[in-house]
Amino acid sequence: MKRIAAHIVSIILIPLIAPAYLFWIILFFFPGLTHIHNTSDKLLAILYILLATTLLPFIVVFILYKQKKIKTLTLDNKEDRVIPQIFSCFIYAAVCLFLVYTQGATNALTLSMVAVSVSVIGLTLITPFWKISTHACGAWGMFAILWELQTRYPSPEFELLYYIILFLTVTVCMARLYLKVHTPMQVLAGSVMGALIGFSLFHYFLV
Repeated sequence: MKRIAAHIVSIILIPLIAPAYLFWIILFFFPGLTHIHNTSDKLLAILYILLATTLLPFIVVFILYKQKKIKTLTLDNKEDRVIPQIFSCFIYAAVCLFLVYTQGATNALTLSMVAVSVSVIGLTLITPFWKISTHACGAWGMFAILWELQTRYPSPEFELLYYIILFLTVTVCMARLYLKVHTPMQVLAGSVMGALIGFSLFHYFLV
């Protein structure tokens, strides 16, 4: 039962979904930070980011798996992560450029995507040498961004979800350790890396 729960939490906070989570939270709980105000436009933005940053990379992983280029869909081996992460770097960089052009460089949506992109690039550079935790990096990076937003622009409607995300963030780190896919140092390194990137970008550049 514990193993199933660990897998479920790992799926809920799979790093590929982090951009979509951030877009959803920013658009609906901190609407004053973006130029998108129409509900249908918000939903379209979330759909587009989900397709570009989640579905497209997963399709690449699936194709690589079917061609036996990688051993598992969950990318348990660090060797399996390199090609998908390099592909994600290019996709995420393209999305960042699009957001800078349409939303501005210091917009919350743009900065959230920049944070994710910088994290992915960092993980891609480290992964060939060390299996740093992408789950911990993504989870704590996202929470650091949300902490900065909730601290600077308190949203009563977001408060409950905020603490749920904090709980899941801590839980996913424990889950990765329980499943023995990472060592404590790999989880700690991923957590610190993600949190520093997310906090720094939103603390110093969000206007």
